[in-house]
Amino acid sequence: MTRRLLWFEARRLIRHPLVWGASVLVVALQTYLSRDGQPDLTMDPVNATGLFTCLGAAVLVVASLAASREGRHGMPESLAGLPGRAEHRTRALLLAVPLVAGLAATLAMGGYLAIRLLSGPAGGRLDVAEPLTAVAAAVLAATAGVAVGRWARWLIAGPIVVAVLGFLIFTNPSNGQAGWLLPVMQVHRPDWPDRPSLVHLVYVLAAAALFAAIALLKHRVRPAPAVAAVLALAVAVPAGATAASTPAPAPFPTTVDHVDSRVRERYFGPAAHRCDVRRGLTYCAFPGYEPWIPLWERVVGPVMAALPAARRAQAPAVRQVSPTWNFVTRPAAIGAPMSWGHPDQRRLLAEDAAFWATGLNDSAAAHHDPRLRRLCDVRGQARTVVAHWLIGQAAPPEARRELYVERDLGRRSGLDWGPAETGYATLLLAVPGAREKVAAHWDTLMKPATTIDQALPLLGLERRFTAPMGATPCL
Repeated sequence: MTRRLLWFEARRLIRHPLVWGASVLVVALQTYLSRDGQPDLTMDPVNATGLFTCLGAAVLVVASLAASREGRHGMPESLAGLPGRAEHRTRALLLAVPLVAGLAATLAMGGYLAIRLLSGPAGGRLDVAEPLTAVAAAVLAATAGVAVGRWARWLIAGPIVVAVLGFLIFTNPSNGQAGWLLPVMQVHRPDWPDRPSLVHLVYVLAAAALFAAIALLKHRVRPAPAVAAVLALAVAVPAGATAASTPAPAPFPTTVDHVDSRVRERYFGPAAHRCDVRRGLTYCAFPGYEPWIPLWERVVGPVMAALPAARRAQAPAVRQVSPTWNFVTRPAAIGAPMSWGHPDQRRLLAEDAAFWATGLNDSAAAHHDPRLRRLCDVRGQARTVVAHWLIGQAAPPEARRELYVERDLGRRSGLDWGPAETGYATLLLAVPGAREKVAAHWDTLMKPATTIDQALPLLGLERRFTAPMGATPCL
């Protein structure tokens, strides 16, 4: 009897538009939200799992309606004449709904990760427990929906539970480590310590088993579901406590010794970087991010190619830096971020290369004081125009602004320039033979005392803008 009911419920759910509509929706929306970022196997499953709770919400509502249908519209009288009891129908739902929910979540997560992998070179390290948690969360939603439908047969019961859980998950970032007690935990960065993902997966699966047992206990107290509930609690409680007690990364370490021990070797040990030499320039990436080196080269390569050979030979390595930990040591002169793809990140890399080449980085390091909000004023200097011309090899010259580095993290240059510098750089980009002119007069142009007006005839430019030196020039 249960087997026939199982196939009936499974066929019904497989044809349900809400389940598959939610699956398509989360894949499409998550793909759209990640369109600007290069695939990162560390972060993509974590980010997707948060949005995939929408699929779990649809499953919970559908399961609660299916479990409570026999209490509506004269169904009790209709079902009374059937040989199967209500307990059989609950068992069938507890088998069918998680099966279909797990299948839908597996196809959705697999489809999303396939789309990401096909969209470009992927960096990072895949933790298999992360995408499996999305599947487990859908299974948990299925059993919770059946339990809700059995114990509270109102039509509104399922949506109310979804609304409460949705609010808790949406505000989860403010819950600290207690957020691990919810089905998904979205707070993470690619340079943080490994998450307790496997323990959390066990916790979610145990919670799913607990709700299944609770649904069966609605009919009568029997040894099997009672023992299952006790065992599920015995697994869920320590697993949830372990996940919730995992310490978060300590913010703002002052020295390498204060860096979280779980990541110290990874970012500061002898094997912290994997390096590759491409066209005479060394690129170093953290393990797993080596596929992004050709993408960095597309930005840095044109900037370096525009330099005189002697200056290009002095170029430092392009090193990937961790925004969480890199400030405990002197950051690389040319630093690549932990994520990649946003236009601002390409500009940041081009800026680092151009400001190193023209000596503006050294001037900023000597004069810029972020505590006093005092900028390094390089207006009116010829090297500032050359720096923005170099940036223009990879990104259009533009005014100083805060640039996107990582999620919730931006960077604003410590240099101060004006519209004249970017205006002349834009004009220089259109001058035939500009590279030869810059190389021929490089030493003169790089002197901080050389003004833009003095450099115009050397660069083949006419006077178009007023470009006075700053009131307190940074030399």
